[in-house]
Amino acid sequence: MPKIIHSGNAGDLIYSLPAMRKAAELKGETVDLYLHINVPAKYGNLSHPMGNVQMNRKMAEMLEPLLWGLEFINDIHITENDEKVDYNFDLFRKFHNYTGHISQWYFHIYPELTCDLSVPINFDLAPSPEAFDIVLNRTSRYHNPTFDYTALRQYQDRITFVGLPEEFRVISAKLPNIKHYPVKDFYELAQVILGCNLFIGNQSMAFAIAEQMKHPRVVEICPTAHNVIPTGQNGYGAWTIVNLLQILKIHG
Repeated sequence: MPKIIHSGNAGDLIYSLPAMRKAAELKGETVDLYLHINVPAKYGNLSHPMGNVQMNRKMAEMLEPLLWGLEFINDIHITENDEKVDYNFDLFRKFHNYTGHISQWYFHIYPELTCDLSVPINFDLAPSPEAFDIVLNRTSRYHNPTFDYTALRQYQDRITFVGLPEEFRVISAKLPNIKHYPVKDFYELAQVILGCNLFIGNQSMAFAIAEQMKHPRVVEICPTAHNVIPTGQNGYGAWTIVNLLQILKIHG
């Protein structure tokens, strides 16, 4: 049974799922996943919810309910140790320049894991029982500086925000009528995304979930770190706020 280790960030882990599924397929088995917590990280001058690590225990525990629904995962271990594994998905950090599609970074380390990124990941969940139209997430990093979300005020009564309270305070200054929907873990976040008509996000873990499900989605493209590339059905990239408004018109 293949063993895989990953230290995060959470979005990077979600983007590794196609390669993880391929590892299971190659062996005709499921995989054991080791979530390596408290590995030091350097974010420079950028603020990050993880502080100075790539993934902490709370983040790992929020990921677990979502990951348990994957048919190619046998077991999940949270560890602070370097484990002896078959695939070390952290190796890209040693030499990669962080350009190109994040999911492909794992193919560069292990070419045998190359696979079709347009195939959805099945998280085995039902949509949220709540009704959502447009769901928005915007974290503190990876912004397009040309985006002014006040342009979406005509849509604000239809928008629900998912994210941290401080992130909501920032976006609600632009869109005062939007609602905030806190989630208890990333399983519930995925349910909300699955149940909405359209998901809008910047280059974040929430967008990674929408991307893997191939749910109707728009990414606010960060021009200085363009490594989130919608692939397959229902995916849009917005370079400008005008692009985003065009896509909103397509979706009514």
